Amino acid sequence: MVSKIISKKNFYFTFFEKNKISNVYKEIWYLNHEVVDLSVLSPDGPENTTEVLLLELFPSYFIPKFNIKDGIEIKKLFRVKGFCINTDNLKDIDSYIQANFKPNLRTSLRRRIKGLETSFDVRYKLFYGQITGEEYEFLMNALHTMLKRRFNQRNDQTMALHHWDHYYKSVFSLINQKKASLYVIYDGKNPIQISLSYHFEKIICLAIPSYNIDYAKFGLGNIAVHKLLEWCISNDYEILDMGFGAFDYKLKWCNHTYDFEHHVFYKKKSLLALLALHFISFRTWLINYLLAIGLNKQYHKIKSLFSKTSVTVDFEYEMIPATDSLEFSLETPPIDFINDSSFAFLKKSVYDFLYTQKEHISKVKVYEIKKNESYLIKSQKDTQKVVFQKN
Repeated sequence: MVSKIISKKNFYFTFFEKNKISNVYKEIWYLNHEVVDLSVLSPDGPENTTEVLLLELFPSYFIPKFNIKDGIEIKKLFRVKGFCINTDNLKDIDSYIQANFKPNLRTSLRRRIKGLETSFDVRYKLFYGQITGEEYEFLMNALHTMLKRRFNQRNDQTMALHHWDHYYKSVFSLINQKKASLYVIYDGKNPIQISLSYHFEKIICLAIPSYNIDYAKFGLGNIAVHKLLEWCISNDYEILDMGFGAFDYKLKWCNHTYDFEHHVFYKKKSLLALLALHFISFRTWLINYLLAIGLNKQYHKIKSLFSKTSVTVDFEYEMIPATDSLEFSLETPPIDFINDSSFAFLKKSVYDFLYTQKEHISKVKVYEIKKNESYLIKSQKDTQKVVFQKN
């Protein structure tokens, strides 16, 4: 019954991910000067066949001109704040950071980038316009694993995993059509951060970023935004859209916030349409209010208590100075913690240690102390003892 009265679609999703748009929009401008060429988009079908058309999540950096029939009215409802970087007229990444970051944040970012590049064999690559099936499968599987580990660690959920089949099936062709991209940070041959983005004209929409949590100390999320923004500036992009969700990295990087709006098109002389409009307006207000008081966080906490989903067991550890001569013989062979999966739990502690040492991973050796189930991490500068305790 409701579907016969209200037709609901997600503008943001269909625009960036499917390149479709409702025919209620005649023109769309952004930055008050560039006109989106709607001829390159696929129409999203006939509209106004129901009493109400609800188009959700319309970003307010778009300025629309409507193409609606007589007797149809439109109401705009605020839904949530969005975050983006207006890159129009930016000269380079350094001037942007200088103008928008406090000194301590600039220092921290430089230290993390230098630390990552000193400690590992780091390289950066954007797959845009060309990717092989083999590369695509490898990177998408890696991104899927990163998302599962990250949200398992947080005991949280993400819509990206719920709709993973859609992304996996659709993004390959979009990359080769220059409608999507994968930006990858590698340690050697291994991807450690991947950002899936959608492209339209001079807008890039950062849709699904994730990283290997073993490298968390290096702040890969911020490094990824830094590198992607640098690419946007070099290629004359005008908006790097980070979407909604007030995460720390978005608050840190954005120079512009905007509103996500719901656009409600309704028949002004229809009683059913007016009732539906009031229902949509109240529901939107209620959702915003409940989010404002943090009810969603409480809901997820309660849900997690009863969830049967397995949660990754983290290994808490203490790292203390050690005298290697007292702990092990120099004849003891080091552990291959990188390739031996039985020692994979050591990676985070070793990488945390590397962050403080500013040495390359090849200079670090790890030894097992079997008598007290601990480990020694040795660099050229320091030796630390790591004692683990399962939660």
